[in-house]
Formats: sequence, C-alpha cells, structure tokens
Amino acid sequence: MRNHSILLVSLMLLMSVSPLASADFDKEITTEKEIINSAFEDLPIKAVDETGPRIINGASGRAPCSAVQTDAGTAGDTGNTSTTAKSLGTDPTNGPTGVTGCVDASDKEDWYGVTTTAGKEVDVELVVPSGADFDLYLVDATGTTFYDYSEYNDPLESVTSGGTALEGNATTFYIFINAYSGDGTYTLRVWTNNTTPKPDLTITSISHPAKAEAGDTVNVTYSVSNLANNTNASSGAFDVLFILSTDDTYGFGDQILDEVEVESDLAAGSSRTTTTSIVLPANLTNDSYHWIVWPDGYNNITESDDLNNNMASTNKMTVGLDCIDLGGGSQDDGGLGADAAGDTANATNMGNNVTATYNGCMDGGDGDDIYAFDVPAGYFIELSLDVEDQTSDLDVYIHYSNGSQVDRGFSSSYPETASAKLTDYEGVGGTYYINVTHYSGLSNYTLDVWTNQSIPAPDYTIDTITSPGSGQLGDSFDVTAVLENEGTVDGVANVEMIAILSVNTGVDWYDHEIGSTTTSGIPLDTNTSVTIPATIPTDLVPGDYYLYVVVDQDDLILERDEGNNQQSRTGQFSVGSAETSCVSQNDASLGGDAGNNSGTAFDLGNFAEAEYRGCIDSNDAGDHYTITLSNGQDLNVTLVDPPAGAVNLAIVDANGAQVDSDQSWFSDSEVSTFETNFSGVAGTYTIMVNRSTSWIESGGAGTYRLLIGEPGDYVAPFTCAGYSDAGTGTDAGSDLSNPMVLGTNPSTSGQGCLSGQDSSDSYQFSLESKSNIEVMFMADTGSPFTANLYDEAGSMVTGWNGSSWTSMGDMTHEGMDGTFTLVVDSAGGEGYYNISLNPLPEAPADLVVSNLTCGDEMISGEEIFYSFEIHNIRGSAVGDFSWSVELHDSNGMMVEEIDAATMSTYATYGQIVLERASSTFIDPAAATGVYSCMVMVNMNGEIIELDISNNEAWGENFTIQNEEELWANDIDRDGYNTTDSGDGIIDDCPDKYGESYGDRYGCADLDGDGWSNLNDFAALDESQWIDEDEDGFGDNSSGYLGDQCPGVYGVENGDGGDGCPPPFVDTDGDQIQDSDDLCDSPLGVIVDETGCEVDTDGDGLADSLDNCPDSAANATVDSEGCVVIDNGNDGTDGEDGNDGTGEADNDDGKDTEDSAESGTDVVMIGGIGGGVFIIILLSLLIMRKGRSDDQMVDDSFAHAAFDQPVVGAVAADPSITPEQLQYEQQLHAAGYNAEQARAYADQHFRPWLNQ
Repeated sequence: MRNHSILLVSLMLLMSVSPLASADFDKEITTEKEIINSAFEDLPIKAVDETGPRIINGASGRAPCSAVQTDAGTAGDTGNTSTTAKSLGTDPTNGPTGVTGCVDASDKEDWYGVTTTAGKEVDVELVVPSGADFDLYLVDATGTTFYDYSEYNDPLESVTSGGTALEGNATTFYIFINAYSGDGTYTLRVWTNNTTPKPDLTITSISHPAKAEAGDTVNVTYSVSNLANNTNASSGAFDVLFILSTDDTYGFGDQILDEVEVESDLAAGSSRTTTTSIVLPANLTNDSYHWIVWPDGYNNITESDDLNNNMASTNKMTVGLDCIDLGGGSQDDGGLGADAAGDTANATNMGNNVTATYNGCMDGGDGDDIYAFDVPAGYFIELSLDVEDQTSDLDVYIHYSNGSQVDRGFSSSYPETASAKLTDYEGVGGTYYINVTHYSGLSNYTLDVWTNQSIPAPDYTIDTITSPGSGQLGDSFDVTAVLENEGTVDGVANVEMIAILSVNTGVDWYDHEIGSTTTSGIPLDTNTSVTIPATIPTDLVPGDYYLYVVVDQDDLILERDEGNNQQSRTGQFSVGSAETSCVSQNDASLGGDAGNNSGTAFDLGNFAEAEYRGCIDSNDAGDHYTITLSNGQDLNVTLVDPPAGAVNLAIVDANGAQVDSDQSWFSDSEVSTFETNFSGVAGTYTIMVNRSTSWIESGGAGTYRLLIGEPGDYVAPFTCAGYSDAGTGTDAGSDLSNPMVLGTNPSTSGQGCLSGQDSSDSYQFSLESKSNIEVMFMADTGSPFTANLYDEAGSMVTGWNGSSWTSMGDMTHEGMDGTFTLVVDSAGGEGYYNISLNPLPEAPADLVVSNLTCGDEMISGEEIFYSFEIHNIRGSAVGDFSWSVELHDSNGMMVEEIDAATMSTYATYGQIVLERASSTFIDPAAATGVYSCMVMVNMNGEIIELDISNNEAWGENFTIQNEEELWANDIDRDGYNTTDSGDGIIDDCPDKYGESYGDRYGCADLDGDGWSNLNDFAALDESQWIDEDEDGFGDNSSGYLGDQCPGVYGVENGDGGDGCPPPFVDTDGDQIQDSDDLCDSPLGVIVDETGCEVDTDGDGLADSLDNCPDSAANATVDSEGCVVIDNGNDGTDGEDGNDGTGEADNDDGKDTEDSAESGTDVVMIGGIGGGVFIIILLSLLIMRKGRSDDQMVDDSFAHAAFDQPVVGAVAADPSITPEQLQYEQQLHAAGYNAEQARAYADQHFRPWLNQ
C-alpha cells in the first residue's frame, strides 16, 4: 500500500507541474541607434518613445558562427525564407531554456516557423550576445508583412503575436532574426498561451483651428474608440498625448506637447468625444502642423493592436502668418486671383508652348499649387523655382497627364529645377502638370517655365569599364568600355574614346591620358564594346587612381547631353605602391626639402610654365616656393594631390598678404592672381603647399604635382625611388619592422634595387596550408649586398646559408604555418639583385595507429570494447583510406574482423584522423583461449605515405572463456548449479533464473530478500519474508510492520508492539479477556473459555437462571429450565402425556399455562441470543479489521488463491503460478482491485501476453 501511495503522490506532483510564461514585457526603447539604418525603415511606431537616432553599437566579427551550425538544436543553419526555415512546431513552448542559433556577417538572417491553433498567442524572447545588436520580427511567409518587431532592446528583444492579426488564429507565421551588427550565438525562447481579452484604443476623428499663434490656447476635439477583441475588455484609465508634426506621420523631431488628457475607463465597443484646451509652446516655430492625437502613447496598456492608436489630422494648422497674411487678405497664385488648385482635376491650364514667369505663395495649409501646361510634340518643358524666404522648403514636380512623374526638384537649396529633357517624355506632346508643394515654412515663390524644342541627336555614354586592377610604371594593358547611344537618332560620325588616370574624381586637363582610340558611330539604342590600348606613363606618381573613359572629350559631335560623356571604372586602379612617407626629399628637383616659411622657401626663379614635384608627410607638413612675376603677368597654379594624401594651396605676396587660396577637399587645388587685386602686379610671390589637417580628409603622405601654368610633359630625375623591387610595384621595406608583404605561399621572382637613399630592402612572406618553399638570393656580380632570413620571432632561420633555403626536410618549419622575413642589405653599395621564392608541395602523409585498447577477461558472446586513434604525423592525408580492427588468437591467426571502415580525411602534422571508441559482440562459439586485437590502417595504400611500417598496432593479450562451457552445469545461468558440483548446493528452480537462497536456491525473488516469491510472506517487501505465527506481521522485527513478538499471534499495537498479544482487559470480571470474551456475564457466575455463562445441561439457560440445571439432554424445558410435561390432552387426567398420576391433575392447569409461557420465552431468548451473537461476531470482525485490515484482505485473497484453487477464474488458468498469485495478493493488499493486480502481475510473470 505504501508503494502504491508513493506512486500516486508522485504522479499527482508530476501532473501539477506545467510551464507558465508571462507575455507582459515592457518594451523599453533606447535611442542609441540611427533609425534610418534599421533593417526595415517603414515599420510602424508603437509608442512615442520609439524614435531617435540608431547607431551601430555591436562589435562586428565578435564571435562568428562555426562552419557547421546547429540552429534550434538540429544540424544545419536555419534558412532565411519561409521555405527554408526550421519549424518550432505547433503551439510551441520552450522557455525559459529555449533553443540556440547563430548569426554573423555571412549569415545575417535566421527564420523559424511557428504554427498556432485557434485561441492561442505566442510570446517570443531573443537573448542577444554581449556586444552584438540583433533585431527580432514576426512576419508572414513572404517577409513583407510585419506583425511585431523589437529592435532597440538588446540584450533582450521581445515580440508577441498578441495584439496583432495573428492573435487567436489558427495560422502559421515566422520568427525572423536579423543581425544588425555583431556576431554570435543567441537564445530564442518561445511561450504559447491562451488568448486573453484586450482593449484596442484608436482615434477616429480630430478637429482643430485652421490657424493659431505660438503661445495661443486652442481647442482640439477628438473621438476615441475601444475596438476590443472581447466584450469584457474595457480599457481602464488612459492618457491621451498631443503631438505637432509637419507631416502626417510621427517621427523623430516632432513636438510632443506638455498637455496630457486623462481619459476614464472606456468600455469595449464604446466611443467618446472629448474637447480639450491646449496651450501652444511660446517658442513654437512658425509653420504648418498636423495634430497627432495618441491614446496610450507610452504603450502602458496591453492592447489587441498597438499599431492603430494614433491618428493625424487631415488638415494642417498654420502657426504664424499664412499666405492670406502675406497677400494682404487674399492670394493671387499665377495671376489667377486666388489660390492655385491643389489637385490636377481642378488645375488651371496656363496655355500651350508657354515660356513665362509666375508668382505665388505657399504655406502648410495650402500644401500644393498645381498648374497645367500644354506642350507640343517635339518639345519639352523645363522650370525653375525660387522663393522669397530661403529658410522655407518648397519642392516642385512635373507630372504627365497619365499621372507619371517626369522629374522633380526637391533639394535643400534654391533654385529648385526640373525638366522633361533627357527623360522618356522629351518630345512627347500633351498636358503636363507642375506642382509647387510645401515641405516646411512659408514663402512667396517665383516659378519660371520654359517650353523648348527637342533637337534630334545621338547621346553617347559609357556603360561599363573593365581592365586589370593594377599595374606598374610602363606597363601596357587593354581597357574595354561599353559605348551606348541613348540619344534620339543614330550616330554617324566617328567618335574618339580616351582612357585617363586621375588622382581625384572627375577628369581635368592635367590628368594622365594613358590611351585612346576612335570608333564608328553606333545606331540609336545600341551599344558596342570598344578596346582602348593603354600604357602607364613612367613618370606617374605611384598610388591609387580613378580610371576614366571619356567619349567625345572635345565635343566634336552634337549630343543631346554633353554632361554624361565620362564614366569611371568600378574600384580604383593601383599603380605600384603608394608612398607612406617621404623616404628622400628632392622637392622641385632642388636636392632637399623645401622650407615651410618664406625664409626657407625654394626659389623657382622667374615665371615659366613648368611642373614641379615635392613630397609631404606627417613630418613635413608644408613646402613653400617663391616665384617672380613681371609686370602684366598673372600666376596660375594647380596643385595635384598625392595619390595617398591631400594638400591645399595658397599664394601670398612679398608682404605676406593673401592673394588666393583653395582648401580643395577631395579635389585638386587651383589658385591664381587673375581677377584679384594682384592681377598683373609684378613682384615675388610665395606659393604655399600645406598638408591637409582637416578632419574631413586625411593628409596622408606622398609626392604632389605643382603645375605653374599649363606645362608640357614632366621629365623626372633618375632615382631608385619608385623602383618596383622584385616586381612588387614599389620599393620594398627596409627592415624587420616594415617589410614588403609578399603574401601567403608566394611565387615571386624579380630584381630589386639598392642605393645610397635606399640602403636595404625587406620582404615578408607567410607559409600556410602545409605548404613549403624554396628561397634564393643572388646579388649582381661585384655587389657587396648580403641577405638574411628571419622567422616570425626575429631569429635567424637555422638552415639559411646566405643564398638559399628550403623548408622541406627542415622539421622545425616543414609544413608549419609561419611568417618569414628576408632582409637584403646594400653594405654601402648600389646596384641590383635578384630574389626568387618558389612554393613547394607539402610533404607526404604518414599515418600511425596509437593508444589501442581492446578487450578484457571475457566470456564468449559478451560485448568487447575497444578504442584507438589514428594520427597523421607528416603532410596532409587527403582522400579515402581503409582501416580495420581484427581479433587474433594466441597463434596470431585472425579469428574475426570486428570493425572496419573506409573514410575520408584531411589531416596533417600531428592532427587526429580518427578517434574510435566502439564495441561489438564476440562470437558465442569462440573457443576458450588467449586473444589480442590488431588495428591496421591504409592497408591498400590509398594514401601515399612516407612510412608504412607504423600502420598497424597490437593490443594487450586477454582471455576469452567459452560461454557454453562456463554455463554447462547452470541451465538458467543464475549462479546455482543444476547438479551438485561438490558444494551441496543445487538449483531448486533449474529452468528459471532466480537469486533466492533463504528457503530455496535459484528461484525468483522479486524483492531480493533471499526468499523465493512462492514462500515469501511479503514478496514485494525486501525487509520481510516469513510470518511464523501468521498474525500478519513479518518476523523481522526491524522491517516494515515487523512483529515485535514473533512466534506469538498478536495484533496491531499489542502489548509490546505490533504482532504482540493485546493487553489483558476484563470488563465483566469473569477472567476472560475482552478481546476473547463473547458475553458480558454477571459478576460471580461461572463462564466458559468464550466468557459466556456455563449451561451444564445444555438446555439454553445459563446455570444461574436454570432452576433445573441437570435436565435431561434434549428435553423440552420451560423458562425456568425445568422439563415440560405433556399429558397428551387438554388438561384432563390420562391425557397429559405424563405418568398419569393424580399429581398431574392437580397441576394440570398450571402446567399447561407454564408450557405455553415457556415456549414463548425460548423463542424470545433464542432471538435475543442470536442478536447478541451477531453483535459479538461483528465486533470481532471490526476488531479484526482494526487489527490488520490488510492482513484480512491478504488472508481472504490467499485462501481464494491457494486454499481453493478451483474456485473462480484465478485458479482456472494453469499459466498462473503461485508466485504470481502471491504477487497479486500483495498488490490487492496495497489497494489495487483484482483486475489491476492481475494486469500488473501479468507484466512480470506472463509478459508474452503483451507481446
């Protein structure tokens, strides 16, 4: 019974535990992200505090995902579409543990599918790793409908289907995780809950004044409704916020007013209209504003829809002056005498082929002024819009009559321009609509309109440019450009195409032309690929350039658009390597560094057109030059930036007065004396070249070009500067601290140059992927150059002999990743040297078996465990190979192959190819003997190795005992011999496994107490096995319900404990204990062993009541116990049935009366006695029940099961063993009914019934 109770309690506890989740999350929004960078910029705002700048605060590359992902706990990366998303199931709940996944720069999106049944809502939490910024969305299958989102709440983003179109619906939607910045593993937690009633507040109408002034008090009337999802979902009290916005959408910069209207509870389905007075801020900017009214603006109430709360007024309220005020009480847009129409349907047509100027006024309340113009075929319309108040922002649009937008002008400066020229509508006749529209402010405007004739002409443009991405000075290569004709007629004349290299964007006269070609004109709306042969000038300053192709540079062909003839290659073109510092100074070829003041400036002499070059870096921020002008001369100076730097330019006169300057951000600089007060004035002027210090651009370093006038070609002095050492495109580094990086596993050869200004070169290369290399160095004959090779620690490579080294066979470096530096020193000489780096293949593999363990002292048929490792100790082992594990006997003969496989590998230098730990079962027929295991690898030579002698390994010897031999005398294998083997112990149940040993050997013993189930007093209780006195308490006094008086029949709580005789109680004083006393006898009477008074003659009357205690046996007695005399008549003599004496006559009447009375008393006494007997019997039963109800049930069950086996269905089935019956008895005693007891017992004793 106790076991059953424990099971029931455990089950109830288990059923009472269920996961609960709260969907009530405060969506606190930070304002540290720039919202324009949101993954989805048009998501609706749910609360007024969800706007603000959004910045990247995650550390990109923090913890990139592993190559093999296990999103949601299953192999593979979940997809980024509904078709590839992993499903989380129907009505999923995995919180708070959740599932994990990973996103990074290469895998920015993860999708998970969720299916809900009706009446459910789902809450989702995303735990974002530290330093990262991930966003969370609920979307539909297309990813275009967003039900909820969370972007600003890292490290815990949360969304819910509650309050969305998903709530309560049987549907499928998707959880979308986006990595805004950073990488790493996230945790996704999901709860599914029952849908709850929620209110839904929304504004249905707003009215307000049309005009007001800052500081005014205005009345705003609004209607709010509760569109709840349940009739019981009232709103409770809520706040209503008021916002002024220049457009009809709440966003960053809109003004939230201080006034808050507190609304009382609004019942589901109800509406309320409220008028409130609001004071406009005194500092409110004059403009036109929409009123945005927002109930529950801070999202304090959980609603069925948080996205429909606010509403913007249809019309705007003008604060300050409006066009009526500016017009003196009326408007006269376009000379129409009124406000121009605000829609095309009512727009006034201003005429055909119009060129004119119109004036008008625009404010926020006006919004749009639209004019219609008819344009003849073959013409196009253009316009320009200017305003009186430049702080206002008006825009202008051109639309065709079909509603299509032709062009627009919407910049932040004036004039705004728009034109149909060069659009699909150039030359298309019809009605055009010009719309002057309000963005902010108030102003009168001027609108100039022109209708011009469209001239048929080709229009050449460059579509794409392809070429190499880099080259060296003097290199020749092809530039391929795709030429298109986007004009209105075919091109006929030949057209020139030129390739140009420019330091900055755009093409100027001083940029480097590197090639040109001429091609035939091409038809309208076609293109052709043109190849331009190009050569990099040898006098070019090394660095990064923009490669342009220009068509018809000299405008020899009339085109529709002369401003679209050039295009640049995608990505810059690198020439050699850009300078990072001024290695040597030779400014203006004057042999040193030009000073940075007038006293140390280099003198260029009298004015002459020329190109000079100089160098600036962080240690030389300025170069000054002087030049002398004659009377009437003007000085024009152009400064071209270094490719890796930025400089600016100024001219001052001899007194230091500034003549002209040019900061030239991201462009070249130009200064001149022309059109200044110094134009034509003779004198000495200082040209100041200064390195840029602006935060906008980097000053960098390198050689600049200083052009006086427009000189011809530049002739550079000979120097090693700019020499392409070893074909790298630039000067190599100088030492270990700044080597030229040649890359990984390079194949490089070439010539290097050393001189007095370049006394050493250094090259750095890396080895990866098990590659090897051969390095060679050779100086020119007679050169004193030396070379040394260093490892990444700066130590000399041991194997370097001054001229060559190979990593193959050098076991310190063979196949190892590493970085090496070759340093070539001039040793005071000048000249050239050659180096070569030749990659070598990696070393062959060498597979070896180690750490083999296999087997132990075993029995045939048992499971044998084994483990081993396969390592590769040399080069990569790539491809498939075979391995096997064999069992060998003591003679070395293979008994069986116990494991084998063919596998693929890619391992190298000490890497583990395979770690194998497994098991199998030994052949049951294996003979007794000594065995060992052998592992062999690459038996067939699939992988090429240096050494195959280490491809096998042997394990330790172990013994196998044949199973049949071991159990030959123990059929059921329970450890007890079937026949006597000399110890006198024989299995009493030889055909059935058993562990009993107390009463019988080798029989079933469910509770493991040593007594077989058949003889076990409590077959399920390991603490009791016998009850000798059969009082229901086991003889083990320390066990469960142990008998404290074994051998003596007892009762519960007896005198001395359970199983002891009850205490002696004799209520009626007859010396018979109450528990055995069946009668409450009068004091002093003689009683028998049952406590009842003695009836000596057996006539039914106790001796104390019997006047005739020695009546004959079976005689009929009266109530006094005397024999009744029956005379055989009605009272006369001779008929009384007695002896016929006269005494009978004398007593006849009395005797008859006594007989009748006595018969009645006997029945009465018999009835009373029977009742007393029943009462006594019930009392005994109750006492028996109180003593041990379980034992009585046990007794009855046992009697039914064992004493009368032919009665009932229990004994009818011969497959039911006595052990099973006793087991059922115990279950019955534990509270199971007979059917349950039989079902449980069958699982143990008759399992075949369930198979």
